[in-house]
Amino acid sequence: MPTRNPENSNRVGRVEAAAMLGISLSHLDKLYGERATNGFPERVDGTKWLAESIASYQLPRVRARRAASAAVDRSGDPDELVNSATVARMLGYRSADSLQGQNRIWPLLLERVDDESLTPTGRKRRRWKRRTVWDIADSRTGQGAPHTGRPRATPQGHPDRSGDPDDLVGATEAARVLGYNSPNALPDDVLRQADEDHVGPRGRHRRRWKRATLWAILDQAEQRR
Repeated sequence: MPTRNPENSNRVGRVEAAAMLGISLSHLDKLYGERATNGFPERVDGTKWLAESIASYQLPRVRARRAASAAVDRSGDPDELVNSATVARMLGYRSADSLQGQNRIWPLLLERVDDESLTPTGRKRRRWKRRTVWDIADSRTGQGAPHTGRPRATPQGHPDRSGDPDDLVGATEAARVLGYNSPNALPDDVLRQADEDHVGPRGRHRRRWKRATLWAILDQAEQRR
């Protein structure tokens, strides 16, 4: 009876490594191909990695999130109400103007306003507790600069890759497969990739996707991280 090599038991292949990191095989291959810049472990025998090296590897998005969290100003009274200028400074911006426009953290702030009133000129005066700002900063998953935040239409749950690849599903199931909490949260890019798109008499769309299409969308999203 053949004996098991203890060294081999401590090594993992592509499937096992991807499972340990919670990513797809295509994402794993991308990380390995860019290992010179992202620090992904080298294979020890040309095909496998040491299990401990995979277990200790931090995905770039995890490192970015931790760096963003460390850069946040966490001083002051957690219950103190602060205006947008102070919020901007807490998050590493030079001015409150940087919070608006295409900034992905602004919608999150608008959803979590702790105090709102009108100025004598009729403009809205919004304020947030410091603890609210800290919570929002900790929830963001942005990439690149530490002040980027989680866009409103970003998956919140766990993607599902089970089922028949050719099974056609509606928007509710598509949202669940992709990790969104509502079909209304599906972004335009996902809507455009529907395998079927029927428009009713009142102009309403009835879209359906193959599970394989949704999994490909998941792969695309992972490769952009």
